[in-house]
Amino acid sequence: MKGEGHYIAVLKKVDGDFDPRLKLAQPKVDSNMLKHYKEFAKETLNFIPTGKYITFNDQLYILPEETLSLDKLKVVRPGLHLGTFKKNRFEPSHALALSLNREEVKNSWNLPVDSKEIISYLKGEVLQATSEKGWYLIEVDGYSIGWGKLAGNAMKNHYPKGLRWVGNFY
Repeated sequence: MKGEGHYIAVLKKVDGDFDPRLKLAQPKVDSNMLKHYKEFAKETLNFIPTGKYITFNDQLYILPEETLSLDKLKVVRPGLHLGTFKKNRFEPSHALALSLNREEVKNSWNLPVDSKEIISYLKGEVLQATSEKGWYLIEVDGYSIGWGKLAGNAMKNHYPKGLRWVGNFY
């Protein structure tokens, strides 16, 4: 049968738990990276997400506890992308920001939807702010849209470059 990546699978229901031939994932974790992530989580989040941590190169993901083995599979994203390990520090991912809400982080900055600051943020510009330094969950009317890192009086923009607005909107 000709197709474009189509496949057929036969599923069989197993009584009780799951088929003993299936193995739960035993992910590989870089302990140094996990240490930096937990430091970030302690400083920035009000909780530490539970699940199985897995690293691919310099990327850290978290898998659900029940995840089956990923051996011999090519997977684009094995779970929630938590962030990247860069020069002995952890930088949180955009996906992590979008999965969080104000109650789950220690610092958040809410921008009204009609403010000029939100346009500047979406363009990737640095914003002026005064508060405690550290990572901030940036929100628009209570909805998470990304990360900012406050240092001095500047909220450094961590909105992904590929999503940034280009051109004039106002």
